[in-house]
Amino acid sequence: MRSANSVAAALAAVTALAGGCGNYSTEDLRFLAALPVQQDLRVEVPAPPGGAQAALAAACGSGTAEVWLWAKPTSDGLNASVAFLVGLVDVVRRAEPSAREEDARGWGPWDDDRHPGRELRAFILRTFPPELAGAPRHAYAFQARVKAAAGDWTTILAGTFDGPSAGRGAGILALDFDAIRALGMDDAGTPQGTLVARYDRAAEPVKIELALGQDGFGVVSFAYRYAGWADGTGWFAYAFRNPDDATLVFVGAGFDRDGAGDAQVGFRTAGGFEGGYRQCWDAAACLVHVDDPLDYSCATPPCSFGQATACPAVPSSPFPP
Repeated sequence: MRSANSVAAALAAVTALAGGCGNYSTEDLRFLAALPVQQDLRVEVPAPPGGAQAALAAACGSGTAEVWLWAKPTSDGLNASVAFLVGLVDVVRRAEPSAREEDARGWGPWDDDRHPGRELRAFILRTFPPELAGAPRHAYAFQARVKAAAGDWTTILAGTFDGPSAGRGAGILALDFDAIRALGMDDAGTPQGTLVARYDRAAEPVKIELALGQDGFGVVSFAYRYAGWADGTGWFAYAFRNPDDATLVFVGAGFDRDGAGDAQVGFRTAGGFEGGYRQCWDAAACLVHVDDPLDYSCATPPCSFGQATACPAVPSSPFPP
């Protein structure tokens, strides 16, 4: 991805253009189509069966797939981070560009109504690199500064996108929470570090990667990966921290449209001990097979039971190792 500073430098000349005129043009809309909307980055995981966890455990004679019960709240936290990111991007959809060139658009500066005394601007640059065989690449940057100081602009979000629109192409973008904090534009719950998002909607399955540099939005720092197929099946790599003993649990789960699944589970305790096992469950989140020869996954060994043939047919990871 082109660096945020080089994007801003390449587009600096746009700010010298005259103000925008009239409503959005067809070309304006082509530039806007390169920016992601919330659905482009949304992780879709089936909700677990209703009821308290104790009730679920009683209903499952063989035990409940507790690691799977963490998938939906984790996806909800990731979607909250996406909403934060897209909320910033969406600002430029509310007003026509203030500057135009054949292959560039600029917006702003405008006041940040949520953080008085701060102002923002945005740029999008379009190129046609040979490796895309005629398709466009859009590079963009959102910048902010303290208005009274009128000093240098700081890039808080930057990205690139290849393809005709965010719904039919691939992109990467990075949101810098530390820069947002340094500018005094953070809110309650704004994390530290960065959020890097990659997405590819050019073909099935839709693939999304969200790397959170530090804990935030109710999820732990991790390189999350999600793949979703049109029939409602999917694959999700996620992590969570066990609230009882701070063990970090890593899960790579394939699931069907009803929520039945098959997962490889790894963990690392607070003391640094690592291990892993396999679990499969049905649509009611009841375990149907466990392969855990070292008895990590239960309080009363043996933990392994059932046959692998009881596991549902679900997608495997489409991501490279």
